[in-house]
Amino acid sequence: MIKNAEQLNQVIDQLAMNIISVEFEDVMALGTILKQVEEIEKITEDPTLKPIRDFCPPLKKLIEKIIFNESQSPQQSLDLLSSGIRIIQTKLVQGDVTLPLQEEELFWKGLESLIGPIKTIPTALQEEEPPKEQPPDEGAMDLGQDLELFNDFVSEAMEHLESIELNLINLEQTPNDKECINAIFRPFHTIKGVSGFLNLQEIHKFSHAVESLLDDARNDKLAVNQGIIDAILEAVDFLKTMILEQKACIESGKPKPARIDLGSWLERIKLLRESPSPTGDGKSLEETPEFKTPPLGEILASKGIISGEEVSRALKVQVEEKHDQKIGEILITEHKAKPKDVIEGLRDQKRLSVQGTEATVKVDTKKLDNLVDMVGELVIAQSLVQQNPNLISINDQKLVRDFSQLKRITTDLQKIAMSLRMVPIRQTFQKMIRLVRDLSKKSGKQVDLLLLGEETEIDRNMVDQIYDPLVHMIRNSTDHGIESPQKRKEMGKVETGQISLRAYHKGGNIVIEIEDDGQGLNRAKIIAKAKERKIISDENTLTEFQIDNLIFEAGFSTADKITDVSGRGVGMDVVKRVIEKLRGKVEIYSTEGKGCRFVIRVPLTLAIMDGILVKIGEERFIIPTVTIKETLRPAPDDVFSVGKKEEMVKVRDSLLPLVRLNTLLNIYSADKKPWEGLVVVVENDGVQKGLLVDDLLGKQEVVIKNLGEKLKTVKGVAGGAILGDGKISLILDVNGIFEIYRGK
Repeated sequence: MIKNAEQLNQVIDQLAMNIISVEFEDVMALGTILKQVEEIEKITEDPTLKPIRDFCPPLKKLIEKIIFNESQSPQQSLDLLSSGIRIIQTKLVQGDVTLPLQEEELFWKGLESLIGPIKTIPTALQEEEPPKEQPPDEGAMDLGQDLELFNDFVSEAMEHLESIELNLINLEQTPNDKECINAIFRPFHTIKGVSGFLNLQEIHKFSHAVESLLDDARNDKLAVNQGIIDAILEAVDFLKTMILEQKACIESGKPKPARIDLGSWLERIKLLRESPSPTGDGKSLEETPEFKTPPLGEILASKGIISGEEVSRALKVQVEEKHDQKIGEILITEHKAKPKDVIEGLRDQKRLSVQGTEATVKVDTKKLDNLVDMVGELVIAQSLVQQNPNLISINDQKLVRDFSQLKRITTDLQKIAMSLRMVPIRQTFQKMIRLVRDLSKKSGKQVDLLLLGEETEIDRNMVDQIYDPLVHMIRNSTDHGIESPQKRKEMGKVETGQISLRAYHKGGNIVIEIEDDGQGLNRAKIIAKAKERKIISDENTLTEFQIDNLIFEAGFSTADKITDVSGRGVGMDVVKRVIEKLRGKVEIYSTEGKGCRFVIRVPLTLAIMDGILVKIGEERFIIPTVTIKETLRPAPDDVFSVGKKEEMVKVRDSLLPLVRLNTLLNIYSADKKPWEGLVVVVENDGVQKGLLVDDLLGKQEVVIKNLGEKLKTVKGVAGGAILGDGKISLILDVNGIFEIYRGK
């Protein structure tokens, strides 16, 4: 039994996690790692743990060399540090810490090459023959104990790769932006570190190669050009495939499918690194005007650790060097400053450079959804209690004030809970940058994408559902909407087309507009195609709005030829169905030869909804406010009959079909003349109808409840809501109501 085994394992696990994401410039994190190695050294004073303690002095020396910028290869030093911790973990797991491991000799030799001769190398290792390298076999690795860690790695790696894509697009516009290069380098570094920790050899090797390429770029050894950006974008796609294949392999227990040779990729990266290219100006990030962090000497002098004169002398010794880490070394060697004080000063300097950043915490989305649901239940319960007849009859002013306070608290709590699930639409929008870039290259067009309103927030649950419709519409705008450069030139337009993607809040909804300055919809072509497919007859007289909406018919397309991108109309029926499923709607505004604009309106969240409560007989229903145009009580002269079946009501200068909801929904209600009730004018797909109801009971924000699997196919009903008196009110689906009306 190993003494203090639990404490030792805990420190080593924390150390392993810190090493995964550390970078060689991150002095504060390296200082923490150094302290953890010192703690391991203290815990392993027992003679039986000497093989573990022997690792500590050389590892400390390695860390100090990285901190003071003495390491010739900081990345190699970090990799070796990670390897050493992994060996220690393996030794503790196998139980007998004296048994040498196959990879141990390579570790000690690598350590000697970086920090010099080491006296503590086990004799048994020195006598062994060098182990033969074995080809990595990731399919056979055992992740049984680390499956949760692996799943976390997959999730975070995908997020990292998405951020890399976006930053690469930005880098394409500003190739000399060092901060942008660093923002791409860091995620690759993290993926490399975690994949190495999990023994995902191929992923580790590939991400390390790309990281080295980026390291050359940020150290001004390589100039960023279009070829490098294209290669890294392709590398991102390849790395995604590798990770997802590995995930499928582990989940299914089957061997990995064959794919392109990794060696060809590594060779390509090697050639990119070796190819001659102009270097940058040689300035480090610390020299740029944006760098505001106080110098190390200033920090140490302000804390009284060393005098200002000594700092000045150290700066003179430094001469051409501009790195604060070098100053720290001089202060130690020439002015007898204590290493721990210098390290603490360096820690203060990281800390100062990141002041003002907001702390965040990751929360399981299921917990978040449960919280929102429970807050919704709380709002309903509060309403039920407040409207209880027994309590209403009590004439107590204090009780009234207490209930008002309770209502304010629950309302605020609901808003906060909903805001937790709201995320900026920025990430979804920025994914379209890569899409437009690739599609424009594929189609030989020049297209710019303009993003507006990226900070507009939307329910997290709706983000994924809105993504596919946006992809369809951006594809169509690029392929069918925007003309070729030659054609645009002939039409007197600039050769580069523009697609605008904007979002904003309006009336409790989020509005997303996709607008292009292309050729617009060809209405003559749409009518001809619709007649050919017998969607309309020759006698049909359609408005421009109705003609445009024909592109939402299933499989409708006016494209002259099928491309692997799309023709406007392909998939547009899917777009409409998805948006309507989200209780939203899509509208089209087109001018032939000038462009087209699609407007999508969806609610901010699917959890709550604004509606108008109406009464039909003894029943109450909720009509979503997003579909309501106006309400009115018609005069007798405004109501007309067409034959014996259909009634019409005059609203302003238009005649609209009058729908008696009591008859349509088979609800008993005393027959009323239309002017004795109220007409709610609703719109769906550009078509308006008047719904006749007995009374309006007011506007209400309700928590939407699903009616379950058995009732999900019922037409005309979108869900239910619990009202303040505890009774359930059905939410009407206007699209379904129109379908029932047409059927009858």
